[in-house]
Amino acid sequence: MSDNIPFELQAEIIKRVVPVKSLIRFRSVSKQWKSLIDSSEFITRHTLSNKTQPQHLLVSYITGGTGYAFVSTDTCLSEDKYVSIVDDDNFPHHKFSPVVPPTVKLLARPLMLDCSHGLVCLLGYTRDRVNRKKLVVVWNPLIGKSVGIEIPDRAYIVIGFGVCPKTSDVKIVKISRSVNSEAEAPAEVFTLSSGAWRSMPMNKPLKSKSLLFRNTQVVIDGVIYWLTYDNFIDEHRVYSFDLASEEFGEAIDFPYNLAGRFERLYDISKINDSLVVLSHHCFVTNLTPKPFCDVWMVLKNDVRKPYYTKLFTANDVGVNSMIGFRKNGQPVMDRTKTHGCDGGLEVYEPCSGRVNGLGIYGSAFRMTSYKESLLLLNHSDSIIYS
Repeated sequence: MSDNIPFELQAEIIKRVVPVKSLIRFRSVSKQWKSLIDSSEFITRHTLSNKTQPQHLLVSYITGGTGYAFVSTDTCLSEDKYVSIVDDDNFPHHKFSPVVPPTVKLLARPLMLDCSHGLVCLLGYTRDRVNRKKLVVVWNPLIGKSVGIEIPDRAYIVIGFGVCPKTSDVKIVKISRSVNSEAEAPAEVFTLSSGAWRSMPMNKPLKSKSLLFRNTQVVIDGVIYWLTYDNFIDEHRVYSFDLASEEFGEAIDFPYNLAGRFERLYDISKINDSLVVLSHHCFVTNLTPKPFCDVWMVLKNDVRKPYYTKLFTANDVGVNSMIGFRKNGQPVMDRTKTHGCDGGLEVYEPCSGRVNGLGIYGSAFRMTSYKESLLLLNHSDSIIYS
């Protein structure tokens, strides 16, 4: 760009650039451009104002092994492989291997919790047997930057993750896996901007006499959702945490045809910006079990009494084999969960019942969807110790 154009005008033009990859390249034009694009103000503005970034499916898996060993610290374990697939009209032909930063490589077979504003959250243990640490690693797979946050290695805790929709600040929530109404167990919240933890009360969820949180989550529109089970009344519910107000929300009850079914196993996921409940069950025909999965979407007509609509039923789907969804609502299936051997990922078409392979083979698949983002661009790969 000509030196005759004032930098203030250049800055206004750059602010109107949408593609993240273009902005990354523009950082090489001049020191002024790099300083502008790397600034927290620019990154926050771009993150909060831009809703049209391309969507990717990030898949993690291993080869030459079976299953996840979440608590293992064996340094001989092979590193997880990662592949990003652009979720567009050419799906699944545009694949690439994202840059995996050193902090991510420290983890031995981590859990992929979720994604928010282009940041993927991983939870796991470091490989070092002598000085083992439990870490949450927040990673931007598009630009290859990550930040690790040490988690005290206490049993029975659940981690939540998300980006505040008002400030674009990364937040980690830590709560007890088992919560009851006898004592008001506090939650803890970590913000990347402060680099510190602070305690806060858990107000609304403490209405149950025995509530068990699962260490899986979904974050949608700045709200974290957890699937819970109430031992006292034998019911599943969904509890939430608002990342902006930092308040826990009312329980979302399951409808009658989902709640209290002993033969069913449940999970939660998301399709675009909608919460979905996965109801796994099994029929036996001629002494042969046939697994099914009902997919229900939660509509937000009312927080406490939402409207559930059944999208479809997928046949021959084992528990935990439906690992995520494309933006068009088609589920991505891990067939190793059903058939018990190394295999590949497939996309299920609900209307026709057909499956299409993605050309990714291995086991222990996990997946999340993310949109391109500049977050963490101005951070170095590091670990914040508690």
